[in-house]
Amino acid sequence: MKRCLVLALLFLSLFGGAGTGWAQGYWRDLPPEERRQMRQQMREHWQQDRDIQRDERRQRWRDVPPEDRRRMREEIREQRDWQPYRDGRGGHGRRRD
Repeated sequence: MKRCLVLALLFLSLFGGAGTGWAQGYWRDLPPEERRQMRQQMREHWQQDRDIQRDERRQRWRDVPPEDRRRMREEIREQRDWQPYRDGRGGHGRRRD
């Protein structure tokens, strides 16, 4: 049983390497204009994805009641002010003389 598992993993690893080589070869075989177009499409896709994630974060923040938002902001400020002095180092480029 162990031998069968080892052979299967070996076969899959060889297959994965061949697939990677084929994918890289395919990319290089594309004419320059198609490669540019594909890169542009990917950039647009990534930008849309970032926009969607940003909108989701904003929406989640809007769902938090105002009192809780204020309390959370205050807690974050307190943590920022306290952290640099807790471990003995200055923080955020500020000097306290």
